[in-house]
This record gives sequence, C-alpha cells and structure tokens, in this order.
Amino acid sequence: MMKKRCLYVIVSFWIALSASAQNAERIWAFDNYHRYYEEGQQIKDSKKEKAIKEYREYYSGHGYRAYSLPKNLLVSEILNKWEDTGIFTDLAETEKGIIESKNQEKIGLFLTEAFNRIWKIAEEFRADRMGVSLDKEVFKKCQKAILYYGNLEVSRSNRVHRFHASCFAIPTAAVNTYFCFFKQMEAVEKGKSKDAELIAACDMLKVLGLQAWTQPLRDDETDKNVVSINRFRNHVWWVGGNALAYRSLLPVAVMYKSIPMIDVLGEVAQRGIDYTSQNTYKDAFWTEGCTADGAGWGHGMQCLVWGYPIDGNIYALDVLTALKNTPWERKLSKQNVETLFNFFRGSSWFYYKGYTLPYLDRATAQYNPVGKDIRTLLMVRKLLKDWLDSFDSKQREELRNFQKDAEKHQLKMNGYADGLYNGTRWFFNNDKLIKKNERYHILVNMASVRCDGLESAINFADEYNFYPTDGMTLFQRKGNEYTTVIGAWDVTATPGVTAREGMDKLVPTTNWRGYCSKHNFAGAATSGGVNAVAGYLFEKMNAAEKEGVNDKGSSAKNEVLYGVKAYKSYFMFGDYMLALGAGITNQHPQLEGNIRTTIDQTLHESQVVAMQNGKQIPVGKGKWSFFVGGKSVWVMQQGKFAYTVLPEYTKNASFMYETKKTEWAKRNRSNSNKKDLPAQVNILHLWVDHSQTPVDDTYGYVVYAGDGVPATELPFEVLRNDTLVQAAGTKDGNTLGTVFYQVGATLKVNDAELMVSAPCTVLIEKDGVGGRISVTDATMNPDLKEIIVTYNGKRIPIQMPQGAFCGKTVTVNL
Repeated sequence: MMKKRCLYVIVSFWIALSASAQNAERIWAFDNYHRYYEEGQQIKDSKKEKAIKEYREYYSGHGYRAYSLPKNLLVSEILNKWEDTGIFTDLAETEKGIIESKNQEKIGLFLTEAFNRIWKIAEEFRADRMGVSLDKEVFKKCQKAILYYGNLEVSRSNRVHRFHASCFAIPTAAVNTYFCFFKQMEAVEKGKSKDAELIAACDMLKVLGLQAWTQPLRDDETDKNVVSINRFRNHVWWVGGNALAYRSLLPVAVMYKSIPMIDVLGEVAQRGIDYTSQNTYKDAFWTEGCTADGAGWGHGMQCLVWGYPIDGNIYALDVLTALKNTPWERKLSKQNVETLFNFFRGSSWFYYKGYTLPYLDRATAQYNPVGKDIRTLLMVRKLLKDWLDSFDSKQREELRNFQKDAEKHQLKMNGYADGLYNGTRWFFNNDKLIKKNERYHILVNMASVRCDGLESAINFADEYNFYPTDGMTLFQRKGNEYTTVIGAWDVTATPGVTAREGMDKLVPTTNWRGYCSKHNFAGAATSGGVNAVAGYLFEKMNAAEKEGVNDKGSSAKNEVLYGVKAYKSYFMFGDYMLALGAGITNQHPQLEGNIRTTIDQTLHESQVVAMQNGKQIPVGKGKWSFFVGGKSVWVMQQGKFAYTVLPEYTKNASFMYETKKTEWAKRNRSNSNKKDLPAQVNILHLWVDHSQTPVDDTYGYVVYAGDGVPATELPFEVLRNDTLVQAAGTKDGNTLGTVFYQVGATLKVNDAELMVSAPCTVLIEKDGVGGRISVTDATMNPDLKEIIVTYNGKRIPIQMPQGAFCGKTVTVNL
C-alpha cells in the first residue's frame, strides 16, 4: 500500500510540474525538435529521400549499438516491476530523493536504467515475441513510461553539463525504441493515428534522440545551429570518439528524415579521418584524434591511442561505409589513407605480444592479465572488407600482413623499414620514445608542457594515474610484466620517475588532463634502428591548469607530487639503455619523503642474482645495495633484464624483491566486482636515493636488454652530464648521442667538438661509408627553419619539418 501511495505522489508531483511550469529546458528541447524536424523536411531531393526511406526500413529491423543494451535486463523482471502508470516500482522508491538531490550523475544513471528497460521491452515487440500482435497493455505502459521518464530528462537543467546519459545512452535507447515501433510511429507521422498518447510518445522519442546532436551544450555559437560542421569541431566533447563513436547520430538523422543532418555527418566522418598536432591544433579539423606522429590524443593532448582516437576512426569508417551506394557516398581521400596507415602502423608500437602497453588509457588498473587482439585489427579488417579499392597493391599487401600477424598476437611485420614497425621510434606529438623488436620492448614516456598527462576518475576509472608521463620507463619481454603488479605498486616509485616518496600521502583524484612538465623541452633523435637519444626537462604541473581547459575535473592538491626538478636523458646503444639525471633538486625540502629515481618496479618471477667482475653474489629478500666493496654490481633477473648504476653519478642505490599485498579495488573501483583477484604479488624494485634535500644531484644507471649477461666493461661512456648538456657515446667512436638544453654549450669528444644553433637532441651514427646524423628540435619551435650542427669544424645545416610534422626527427647523411 505504501509503494502505491509513493507512486501516486510522484506521478502527481511530476504531472503537476510538467503541466504548470513547462520549464525553460523542456520548452527549449521541444522547440529544437520542431525546428530541426521541419528543417529536415524542407530540403527536397528525390534520391536522398529514397535513400532515407531505405535506411528507415533497415533500422526498423536492426538494432543500433545494440551491444550497449545491458544483458542483465530480463523481460520478466521488468514486467513484474512495471505499473500501469509507466513507472517502475523499484525505481520509484529512490527517484524522488535522487531528483531532489540534483546529483546529475545519479539522475543520469537512474534515467538510463529506465530507458534501457523501455528499449528492452520494445525489442520484444520488434521481434514479435509479445504475441501475434502488439500487447496493448504493455504497449500502453511503454508509451506512458516514454512520456514520464522523458519529461524528467528533458526538464533537467542545461546549466550543468549533461554528458554520457543525455548525449550517448538515452538517445540510443530512444531511437531504437522508435524503430522497434516503426509502424506505429509512421502511422503517427502520416496522420493515420489519432491516439494522443501515442502521438506524444512519438514526439518525445524524437526530442530525446535529438540530444545526440544537442547535448552537452557548448555555450557557444554552435548551440544556435547543431546541424553544422562547426558543431563537431574544437571542443573536447565533440571531436574524436566523443563526436562519432558514442552518439547515435545517423539513426537520429534518419528518424528525423533530415537530409541536412546526413549531409553534415558525411562530411564530419570524412574530414575526421585526419591528423592533428601541436602546431596545427587550431587549424586541424579535430583537436583530438590521430596525431601526425602515428599515435593519438583524447581529452586534450593526452596519448590515448586505444580510446578516443581509434573509436573516432572506426566509427567514421562505419558512417562512410553506411553511406556507400547512396547519394552521400564518399571515397577515401589520399589524406584519409595516409592518416589510417600512419595510425595503425603507430599503434603497433603501443602493443606487444598480445598486450597493450600500460597507461595509455584510464583503465590500466583494471585487473585483466589476459592478452587480446590489438584494437586496430578491427580497423584493418574494415579496410580490407569495405575499402580495398582505395589502396594500391603494396598497401593491400601491408594490410593483409598486419592482419595475419595481429591475429597471431605477434606484430613482427618483418621486411619493412626500420622505424615503421620495429627498431626505435620518436612519437613527437606525445613525448614518447619506444624501442621494439622480437626480443624486448622499451617505453620512455617523457613529459613537456606541450602534452597533457593521463586522466584519472574517482569511482569511474583509474584513481592513481599521477606519474605515467613523468619519465615512466618500462621494460618488457612478454608484454604483461606490469599488468599483474600495478595493483601493489608504490605509485610514487613508478619506473623511471624521479619523485618524492609518499604513497600513503596520495589522495585519489578526478583529473581529466593528468600531469605534465612546466617546461617546453622534450625530444628524441633516432634514424629508426637500434640507437637513439632522448631528453627532457622535468618539473611537474597539473595539466588542468593550462589555459583554455574546459574539463578540469576536481583534482586534489596532493603536495607530494610537486617541487622536484630534473634534467633526464636516455641513450640506446644496441641492447643497452643508459639513463642519466642532472640538476636534481627538491624545491620543497620542508616536505617529508626522500627524492628517488626508480629504475624499475616489475614482476619478480625468476631468480635474482648480483654479479660483479663475472662472479655471482647470492641475494635474497630484503634491501640490498648496488655497491659491494665500493664498486657497483649488475642485478639480473633470469630471463629478463639486468641493471647496474654508474658510481661516478650515483651515490646511493638499492634493490629488493618482496611480496606485497595488492589494492586492486583501491586503484580502480571496477575491480570490486571481479573474482579471483590476486591478494599479493612478488615485485622486484630497484632505485636511486637522492636524500630528502638534493640540490643539483645526479644519477646514472644502465639496463641491459640483450641475451645472456652484459659485458664486463660497458661498451659506451658518459661524456657529459649536467644541466647544459647530457651526452654519451660508444667507445668505438661510431655512435654519439647528445641532448643540448641550451644554445652555446659545447661538447668535446676526443679531438672534435659538437655545437648546435638551437636546443635539440643529436644522434651521430658512423659506418664504413660515412654515416648519418639525426636531429630533433626539442622545443617544437614553429618558427625554426633549420638547426645548424657544427661537428669537427664542419657546419651542417639541417632543415626542420614545418606544420604538422614540426618536432619530427630529421636524418641526413654525413
């Protein structure tokens, strides 16, 4: 009896609200519906009208984004909880409190649940599983529910950002419900039905569907005309995956029988398959999506290869495929093809032996240790299936080779040029240097003010993404060395990062832009082979504090994060990686916690030994020093990597392997629902300790990735390590890597000198013929036309790339 009374109170309350207030949001929503629906009918084109009719027939028999309808919705349970008023009894008890609390997230979730239930029942009618004809009683409940919950949705305030539910979930449920009842909806539209409630439900479904085009409001000129190209540009919510992948734009356009909507959508889909970069950011069609370096951005300038960029590309292709054999058909342009190839080639560097690299999305801390297909395989399959005539014979062969290797989880792609699929590659739009071959994978994830970090989201995604773009350096042979241990990580000891210890002081945060460096210096030089040099100037800042950020989140201060400055560089010589640090200073010495540079924090899965001068030193659990008798040792994990430190640059370094308890649910709330989570994990941790108050401290460490044991004597030497220049070269004189932080500095190498005309990274590789020099502008200066390298008295002018490819390495013969 109490439930019934509650229902009648709520119904009376909201009927009164709708009848008397007719709030501004509801009026605005219906005015938009009438405007865009009428505008859609004004454009006449017999061929396009015929195509729309065919689309409508298709959508009446096929669900759109049907995968988004939760599988746990059972028809019998929905019907048991459904009143004749259209209200779901189990939702009614909490509805009034949720509405009055004005908690937009909860309102959105509540209304999404209601509309998904309506959609679920509507699908039963589409499949004719409710009987020979429409079950009139259930059909009436559907109409009433559409009106009741629809009024709640369209009456919500537009002064808050109505995201996910309002622009993705509810329009998808509404447009599918419309097409499930297609015959009844057409009867209304043709004036054959006089049922006032059915007419109102038809109108409401169109109002709700239009939210895919209107919500969230941008508070700019595009709100005045959402059926425009500019609606899908220059805003984080309206580019990349957020523009196309998650919105039901095409079926809504078809529901509206709107030629202008499909006109706009076709152009957006084709122009969206393009790349952006820091120096073309304002001119590129999308500010997010594919980047010129072969990776991609999402939610600002953060490297989210597997999220928004790939989703935007895949669904742009889906739209263009759906438009085939219609008056809207478009061919893939040369720019489309170049972008797609650049992207799936680039994606291969962020995937290794069945595993995506950690910290390229906000779901790394979701426990999922099982390998899977690379997501660009889906894109390649689409290209081979639907767009084969867009490519020449070599491109078709490459696509097929990619598919063949990807289906085996081994993207070897043998026979292609160094730097395309294997070797070393500098991702200049994302501050990343990657080395990849069949034996191992190394990622150096640097930072600059030019890029954003990695987002975190409390109760929604990863909550501790504080350090991934602070110089995170990962070493993998199998591809899953980190996915199983990050639930127990000391996050302040992220591999490769120089930071203040204090895991217990970190407070989870929602930060949609992550963290970056205050400084505009990050660069790597490589010709694509086994050698590379990279460096960056690090001083942490919250990327949400940049100008023009419209999705800051609500990040906590977390003082432990800030106040560390460091000049950090990396040198890859064959199977060795040398890491140097200089100028390491704690600018907030009053804060507790030592400053540490973590060498690695990885899965301990095989025997660990120390070696010095060819002799093994047994080690066990507990903390051990890298120094024995004043000399450094190699620390090796069997079948993995070997680590050592350089005593002349490193004062205090330690390693340990231990068993640690995991905190999977704390790192990502979705893990709370997973079974068989490992309660503990074995970790090998190696680090350099700079003390609590370092000033201009240094470090040097080496990681050997080759087979067997490293050489007794290192095959390279450090030539300089300070805040002006960091440099190293092989002892045979064939390879030299240098990071120049300032102009005017000189590097002396034996009898030769090396100088540059602008801050940059320089790699010199000699061979029997002569050799080559690779140079990268580390500040990505759009006004810089050339860098002059003076080497051994010879001036070598090197032209710098312009436009989208500014910041890319240039390699010339010596």
